[in-house]
Formats: sequence, C-alpha cells, structure tokens
Amino acid sequence: MFMLRKAVLSFIIFDNYVTNLVKRPFKTKWRLSGKCNKCGKCCQEIMLEIHPNLLKSRFTTDIVVRWVSWAFNFYLKGIDEKKYKLIFGCKTVLADGTCGDYKWRPNICRNYPIVDFFDEPALFDTCGYKAQLNK
Repeated sequence: MFMLRKAVLSFIIFDNYVTNLVKRPFKTKWRLSGKCNKCGKCCQEIMLEIHPNLLKSRFTTDIVVRWVSWAFNFYLKGIDEKKYKLIFGCKTVLADGTCGDYKWRPNICRNYPIVDFFDEPALFDTCGYKAQLNK
C-alpha cells in the first residue's frame, strides 16, 4: 500500500509541476513576500473546496474524505458546509512545524500559499508570508 501511495503521489507531483510551468508566464494580481516561519498552522488547517453537489451526498463526501486521507496522509477535522470546504489536518507535521515527509508532501503543501490569478491569497495571521498587489 505504501508503494501504491508513492506511485500515485509521484503522478500528482508531476502534474503539479507541469501545471505550474504552464501558469508561470501569466502575471497574477497578487505577489508574495516573506518566508515560511514554520508556525505549522497551514498544516493544521488545510481547507479543500468541495463541489456543493458532492457535499450534499454523504456517500460522495465520504469517498472524497477517504481518498484525501489516504493519498495525502491527512485526517478530517471538520466540514464547513456554508463555504463548501473540508478541513483537514496533516498526520506528518512535526512538533517544530516542519514536515515529517517533506519529499513526498502533497501539492497543496508544495504550493502554499497559493497565489490565484485574481483573489488575494488566504494567509494565516501567524504566517511569515505577506500578500501585496502587483504593480
């Protein structure tokens, strides 16, 4: 099972690399400054959007939760039904706020904080990164 998880994650990481390569030439509205201060908050409050139709069905929500938990070593902390978000925590975060499986961390971790093309990045108060408008 361990090798299967690593094989799946290898494909996902490759897909992330290609996606980021394609997005690179396009300028976003926001840019980041600062650096990670290893507070670990982003590992304790991982919010993944889920389509409202998937959230309506307990069966499909359960499948999504099981997949994310298995593939990324996360555990479900809660569901925000108003914002359509699944809230996870990471099983591999260490006491010092660093990743216990850094080489195999999921894309959401590799790309945090995510800079969307239009929306301001969602950052925790304890985060060392700051978002600034591009000029």
